[in-house]
Amino acid sequence: MTGLRVLYKPEAIARRVRQLGRDISRDYRGKTVDVVGVVENGYVFLADLVRSLTVPVRTHFIRTETRDIVDPNTGKPRQEIFYTPEIDAAGKHILLVDGIVHTGITHDFLLRRLQLRNPKTVKVAVLLDKVAERRTLLEPDYFGFQLASNEMVIGYGLSRDGTDGNLPYLAKVARPARRAAKPKKRKR
Repeated sequence: MTGLRVLYKPEAIARRVRQLGRDISRDYRGKTVDVVGVVENGYVFLADLVRSLTVPVRTHFIRTETRDIVDPNTGKPRQEIFYTPEIDAAGKHILLVDGIVHTGITHDFLLRRLQLRNPKTVKVAVLLDKVAERRTLLEPDYFGFQLASNEMVIGYGLSRDGTDGNLPYLAKVARPARRAAKPKKRKR
């Protein structure tokens, strides 16, 4: 596939996911973990991660959506985050799992909503933490890889316009080369 630069090969991802599984299993020893997976970007990572856990696991899936709405109080446009379905988190150890965290806005929203349900604990695990794009104080409790770049990454469940999520590796998408400006002709 042209225009891609492989960041992490399948073997490196598998090693890192197994290590995360060991860390999470150690931290939740003797407990059941309710893993809440964000469907769009997290399904591949979640599948491999839960198979690496050695503690009892219940798995739930949610779908998030950001909608443009008009604020009824101000009349100004804004974005609002929605997710479905609601998760019964009361008294449970919740592990929110996603493939990537960018700005942290959606994850921060989900964490606050889950906290309202009175869980025992709530933690976040992501495969890719893009710290350069963070707009909240969110720090994942577990992450596979961190990137300081804001370039688009695809593969291993992360997609570009719904495609390329099936790639077994993580790759940066090359930006289109800029065309050189044509030199201006001088008048004689």
